[in-house]
Amino acid sequence: MDGVLIDTQAAVHDAYTAWAGENGLDPQEVLAIIHGRRTVEVAQIFDVDEDVEAEADRIEKAIAERARAEDGIEPVCELYRSLDRGRVAVATSARLETALTNLRVLGLEHPEVLVTGQDVESGKPSPDPYLLAAERLGVEPAECVVVEDAPAGIKAGKAAGTFVVALTTTHEAIDLGEADRVIAPGQLEDLFTSAEPSSGA
Repeated sequence: MDGVLIDTQAAVHDAYTAWAGENGLDPQEVLAIIHGRRTVEVAQIFDVDEDVEAEADRIEKAIAERARAEDGIEPVCELYRSLDRGRVAVATSARLETALTNLRVLGLEHPEVLVTGQDVESGKPSPDPYLLAAERLGVEPAECVVVEDAPAGIKAGKAAGTFVVALTTTHEAIDLGEADRVIAPGQLEDLFTSAEPSSGA
């Protein structure tokens, strides 16, 4: 979701920087691992509270508050609006409440298949989110195209056996090299409308 459908990077960085400061952590160490990971896993990695679920809720609420206060949620691409909802899944590391809020703020329809960080035992870079999304869509992972913006998500998509397209939204192209295709966000619509079935995209 974030970095693919929406861009809340400024709000995310702001909230995590504040959280790091409150907990005596190096903000750069925190920011280096957050993209593509579930908030609960970030809380676990830094072990600042025994109740990691509650800590994850606090972080995501802080992100949402900053995003709303600064009009910090922007669309990344419009492809989603034109796709058949029955053939599309959103697999996000965000928690359910955050995912639904983001879709609502952007005026995007709720997908028929929505996998959040709370639906899987292991988040990205584990393949679990994408395997569950493919299962709920009723297709094999090899028939799916995953669109990602973060190395952890790319690893998850490849481990699931999907074709992975990476957008240079939050990382430089050099950091996204494990993807099958690396493109700028504005090229995504062209890739999907011009792809031949034999190309894998």
